[in-house]
Amino acid sequence: MAQRRLRAALYHRVSTREQNPRLARRELRAAAAVRGLRVVLEVEETASGRGSVRPGLDRILTAAQRGQLDVVLVQRLDRWGRSTLDLLANLRRLRSAGVAFVAIAQGLEVRAQHDAVSDLTLTVLAAVAEFERAVIVERTLDGLAAARRAGKKLGRPLSKSAPPPERVAALRAAGRTWPEIARRLRCTESSARRAFDRGLSKSGARSAPSRPSRMRSSTRAAGSDRLRR
Repeated sequence: MAQRRLRAALYHRVSTREQNPRLARRELRAAAAVRGLRVVLEVEETASGRGSVRPGLDRILTAAQRGQLDVVLVQRLDRWGRSTLDLLANLRRLRSAGVAFVAIAQGLEVRAQHDAVSDLTLTVLAAVAEFERAVIVERTLDGLAAARRAGKKLGRPLSKSAPPPERVAALRAAGRTWPEIARRLRCTESSARRAFDRGLSKSGARSAPSRPSRMRSSTRAAGSDRLRR
């Protein structure tokens, strides 16, 4: 009886600076073929690293939680999360669903089952994420205090029901999903995402463009983005 081939999802986020995804597409497909994987979901999306709304990534995470995937392949680690906090939360969601993760360019693999190397990888990421969270909290509070002293209100005004950015960051660092955070803080998912993005932008944890811009996120499937059983 033939052994069942593992089901794989290929994910690649194309930044606004790299408009040609063909190289990453070829590398991901070749890596899947070498490993004997059966590609059931292939997603590319164009989005800036700053945005928290990535429907393509969310679709893969949903498929993983529904038991429709065994492994997710990306080209590089930074394609799977725009910050250490985000990366760690996404990896934990995969592992909790019993799905492995591979960043092919760096040869990094996080297995669904516990093993020494995978556990070490997640431990290091968790330590970095905790440091990043502490920096976000500290700089967010410092920035808000400075703004209040100057009598200024910077950025888009938060609604009365908006959650504190530091609480959102803490929950993301703990591996909570956006729906879980929204329920915990009694707000909408979009409000939680905006608060998280505001905390990151104030902390300087990610690079900002030379001038403020609002990137559009669009998802397009490479080949077929429908699950094939």
